[in-house]
Amino acid sequence: MTEAFEVSGAELDSSSAKSSENSVEPDAFLLRELQVFNWGPFGGFHRAEFDPRGSAIVGPTGSGKTTLIDALMTLIVHQPKYNLASTGGHESDRDLMSYIRGVAGAGNEAGGNEHVARRGKTTTGLCATFAAAREALHVAVLFWINSSSTAAADRKEVWLIARTAQAVGSPLNEWLATHKEAGEKGLRQVANEQENLRTFKTRKACQAELRRFFDVGENAFALLNRAAGLKQLNSIDEIFRRLVLDDQAKFDDAARVAAEFDSLADIHAELERARQQQKSLQPIATEQQKYAVLQAQRQQAQRLEQLLPRWFAQQKAALWAQREHELEQALVTVQREIQQLRQQQAERQAKERLAYKQFQQLGGANIELVQKQLDSLTAQRRRCQTDVQQYQQLCHALALDEALNQAVFDANLRQVEAMQADRTGKLRAAEQQWFELGGKRVPLQSRHQELKQEIAAVEARPDSNIPHPFQQFRAALARQLEVDATELPYLAELVEVKADQTDWRGAVERAIGGHRLRLLVPARHLRVALRWVNDRNNRLHVRLLEAEPDAGEARFMEDGFTRKLNFKRHALIQPAKAFLAGIDLHCVADSAALQQVDHGLTRQGTMSGKRGRFDKHDQHALDQGWLTGFDNRDQLRSLRAEFEGCSNELATLDQAVAGKKAEVDTLRKESSFLERFAQWEFDNIDLPTIESAMREVQAELAALSAPDSDLDRQRQRWQQLEAEVEGLGKQIGAQESARGEVNADLKRAKTARAEAVQLGGSALDAESSELVNDHRAKAATVTLDSVDTLERQEIGAIRTELGRLQDRLDDKGKTLVRLMGLAQKVDTGALAEVGTELDDVPKYLERLALLTQEALPEKQQRFQTYLNQSSDQGVTQLLTAVSNEVSVIEERIEELNQTLRRVEFQPGRYLRLQPRKVVHDGLKKLQSAQRHLRAAALKDDGGEAQYAALRNVVELLRDASERRRTVGALALLDPRYRLEFSVALMRREDDYVIETRTGSQGGSGGEKEIIASYILTASLSYALCPSGATRPLFGTVVLDEAFSKSSQAVAGRIVAALREFGLHPLFVTPNKEMRLLRDHTHSAIVVHRLDQQSSLASMSWERLEAEARARVRATPSTEAR
Repeated sequence: MTEAFEVSGAELDSSSAKSSENSVEPDAFLLRELQVFNWGPFGGFHRAEFDPRGSAIVGPTGSGKTTLIDALMTLIVHQPKYNLASTGGHESDRDLMSYIRGVAGAGNEAGGNEHVARRGKTTTGLCATFAAAREALHVAVLFWINSSSTAAADRKEVWLIARTAQAVGSPLNEWLATHKEAGEKGLRQVANEQENLRTFKTRKACQAELRRFFDVGENAFALLNRAAGLKQLNSIDEIFRRLVLDDQAKFDDAARVAAEFDSLADIHAELERARQQQKSLQPIATEQQKYAVLQAQRQQAQRLEQLLPRWFAQQKAALWAQREHELEQALVTVQREIQQLRQQQAERQAKERLAYKQFQQLGGANIELVQKQLDSLTAQRRRCQTDVQQYQQLCHALALDEALNQAVFDANLRQVEAMQADRTGKLRAAEQQWFELGGKRVPLQSRHQELKQEIAAVEARPDSNIPHPFQQFRAALARQLEVDATELPYLAELVEVKADQTDWRGAVERAIGGHRLRLLVPARHLRVALRWVNDRNNRLHVRLLEAEPDAGEARFMEDGFTRKLNFKRHALIQPAKAFLAGIDLHCVADSAALQQVDHGLTRQGTMSGKRGRFDKHDQHALDQGWLTGFDNRDQLRSLRAEFEGCSNELATLDQAVAGKKAEVDTLRKESSFLERFAQWEFDNIDLPTIESAMREVQAELAALSAPDSDLDRQRQRWQQLEAEVEGLGKQIGAQESARGEVNADLKRAKTARAEAVQLGGSALDAESSELVNDHRAKAATVTLDSVDTLERQEIGAIRTELGRLQDRLDDKGKTLVRLMGLAQKVDTGALAEVGTELDDVPKYLERLALLTQEALPEKQQRFQTYLNQSSDQGVTQLLTAVSNEVSVIEERIEELNQTLRRVEFQPGRYLRLQPRKVVHDGLKKLQSAQRHLRAAALKDDGGEAQYAALRNVVELLRDASERRRTVGALALLDPRYRLEFSVALMRREDDYVIETRTGSQGGSGGEKEIIASYILTASLSYALCPSGATRPLFGTVVLDEAFSKSSQAVAGRIVAALREFGLHPLFVTPNKEMRLLRDHTHSAIVVHRLDQQSSLASMSWERLEAEARARVRATPSTEAR
């Protein structure tokens, strides 16, 4: 070797090597051999043998010592970190492909590939042999690349594990030869033939089997990898959480518990649906009971309606029978009285005739004649007085003389005839004028109403000046096209004259003209719109414009009126602009300029066409009829002005009509007076002549009827007897009338009784009588005078009650139908096909009974069972498992502390690992939720409180499982984060805590190294020791660049600690640390590098010592290095 490995004879005293067989567990598997083929700088096949009593890999810096350790880590670690000794055990600066290719210097970015030892097709093999007292385990991998690629995707691999009785032989050579001859298939065939050989396609599968064999967790070998070159610990928490403690996080279990709760939630939702279904059906049962009560009441009322007419008829029959008897008795009495009065009358009549005869004989005939004449004149005077009163009223009304003589009367008649001719002409003229005024009012009133309606319609559309009929037309078309009316704008609605161009407003309105009422219709709707417009009488001038929303940009004249417009934001504004561009006009200052421009427009509204044609449409004022604009202010202003004018005109016309009507009424009244006056005759009003005749007759009668004469006394006697006869006749007449009335009453009574008997029919049965009597318990007593009234009232009341009951039944029926509809919406399964008529109510009640008696109890029981037995237990088991795992960690660390106590850290001092529980806010919240859950489980509410509490717990777990990288989630479900770790330096004599550290920071390099070594030793023991065991099965640990900063005494304590924990160190160190290793190893693997190639040799310290002595004898002047 060019670079000699030199030691002095003094340094290689064989007596200093200590045996360590007794410190190694006989069942522990130790690394006995490592074989590499084409691995990094080790080209070809190399084999390193390790003494079970202790070995070290030594060699100069850069010789390839760590490369051998990286080969071992490649075999046992899932994601190995390479060359950690040079990086302090934290980051890897090499990769697998660099080792396979033999790249000299990882990370070389040179453009060439001179530093690559194996550039083309290549194969790499690694094999580690671990041996115990009676068994050996070989772990190997073959990598091959069939091209010059350096991409990991082009790398192929096969992993092997073999178990043998002894750690002998070189299986890697055999496997390489088999692979070379038969490839991967050949290896698998050999594995099939050998019982103790297995092949694996992936590193993951192989190392899973390796971990199973050594009964370690996933972190164990990763920690071994990191510990190989770790010189200090920044955080004990990080080491324990990420590398020492296995990942026992329950995130997946929490997700499973959450999923189980989702099943419970489904069950609860199903239960809640059933409850909602029951809740929706219960009102139906309640309303159905009310409906049945109302039906019974209605049935009773209907029965009473049938019974009461019969009952009242029977009551009437009895009452009329009684009345008939009374009338028969009254008739007998009346007839007797009539007979007596007739007898008296006959006697008085005989006396009266005798007295009258005597009166006549004394001169009474003349008095009677004069008296008759006086009576006639008296009646004639009364009629004449009435006529005179009316005559004089007419004369007063007509301003005529009221005197009662023939001459005045004749003069008045002649004057009336003249007045009649004059009044007739005036009346006809006044009526004609009245009719003409009324004819003018009708259209004016109609226009007034139209304006009022238009103003209301325009106010309802504040964003448009379009007249109401056109708005109605658009609304109808929009309904036909099934679009919103705003999608069919009129052209006038899309533009407005700019505020600084208002003096051009009237001219622009005229320029656009009738096109303002052109309706823009999207092209996709035009065919339907045209057919609809064509097939109906629209009663308007309809203008349509096919509008394409994606019409191109319009080009306006630089001086056109379109430049004076603002355009509304609308989907059809581009086609509107394009249309306006087509009718644009040049705006000129005056008529002189207009004469020189075709298609021009003045501010006053005059327009020019081609070749000297000019137009000015002055049918309306320039400031009237404006339609453009984004609001309705102009139209409202115009309509209100017209409405005000129309209102004023209508008021004036109403006043004129009223005046003319009053004139017509007066003339008609006067004409009526004149017609009546012309019908009078003077004899009808000659009151003086009649009064004169009456005075003469009265004088004659007085002379004939002188008092105290025989004639006067005889007259008085005769008149007295005449009066008595007349009185008896009146009495007889009265009695006969009474008899007739009694006969009529009797006849009516008999007829009424017969009718009542017929209506009443047979007597009511006991049940019916009881029903009627109960109904009439508080009613008035029936009499003949009140029976009909009571019957009408009571039957009317029953019918009113029937109507009220029917209304209530109808309302209840509607309520039941509505409730059935609601229930059907809630229960979309069983009731989906059931109707919602009143006949369907029993089916809903059956469904309610089924839910109440069977479905709900069953679902409640299922929910309660699942709640108690599944989800609750799942949560409890999950959280208990986390807590138990924390306890296991604490117990195992306590076991480590027992071992650490037996190892001296410093004289009289030892180290103690101190796990301390961490209670995160999220954990507090979870624990609070757990307590609430336990309390809720005791409530007797069908599990609802427990379910709600459990849901709260599960939501916390679900949230943690979904956000598993957050501190709060880790504190809940990862036992490693329930604890924080530190190390305490303890005084042995009294277990006093001298200091506590969370890492190896602070102090000298040696102090950092020894603290890191002790903590890593305990950590490795924890990670490599199977659960329940006191010693690990995998006994070899690697210490790369061990004791680089430690004294020999400290190194001895570290090695003692390793041995105490049952670990077998493999030291990797430069030549300068060789003195320290002699006390703790029996052999060395010497690594040497020449140029880009490395080689190794396994030697005992005795052989190394002999070679050293020989070297010293051969070159006595050579200084030991």
